[in-house]
Amino acid sequence: MVELIPTFKTHLAQTATTLCSAWELKLPNGKAYGLTNHDAPFFLNGTNYIPQASLSATDSDHRLNFQSDGGSFTALFDLPELTAQSLQDGYLDDAVLTQYTLNWQRPEDYVIAASGRIANLKISDHGFSAEWVGHASKLERNTGRVFSQGCDASLGDARCGVNLNALPTGMTCSKTLSACRDQFENASNFRGFPYLLGDDALQAAPQIGERRDGSSRYK
Repeated sequence: MVELIPTFKTHLAQTATTLCSAWELKLPNGKAYGLTNHDAPFFLNGTNYIPQASLSATDSDHRLNFQSDGGSFTALFDLPELTAQSLQDGYLDDAVLTQYTLNWQRPEDYVIAASGRIANLKISDHGFSAEWVGHASKLERNTGRVFSQGCDASLGDARCGVNLNALPTGMTCSKTLSACRDQFENASNFRGFPYLLGDDALQAAPQIGERRDGSSRYK
């Protein structure tokens, strides 16, 4: 539950309020841009917010527990550093967008409406659109290798080791041990776990006369 400071809570209880939205776009190097839909600039938490009608949030999704929040926004190229080329060069990679709802007469009276990392950036002629994903999305990332029966290397990469120049054009790999061994004679570089037990083995019941003594299932 969001805790509001007393003065902001009092303001929200009034019949007429002076609320506006503001967005802080913070880069990994610490530089921050402050934008607001109010018609006058203000200062908040070390960042100067300037009137800017080009940035608008088009969607927002807030979830409970460890599920990731998300949303989207659009913006024009009307800040000097935000150009199509700078975005293509990764200027906004790992940037964080924070949206505030605040009392423009007392900017220190605010609540954070949403916050997340920039993702899925799309560049157009005059501006860009992007999604933001909540910080809990980091918990959804795969860290390290994923154990599976199939190979997780790409045909011809350094982990695979197969020389693509020696193969017919358009050659593909089914990523199975048999394909690696029989098609490419490359079983020593197979990057999967072919003997990993699947659900079929875990759920199978012993059959009459079948020996289950913990020894290898593969002879």
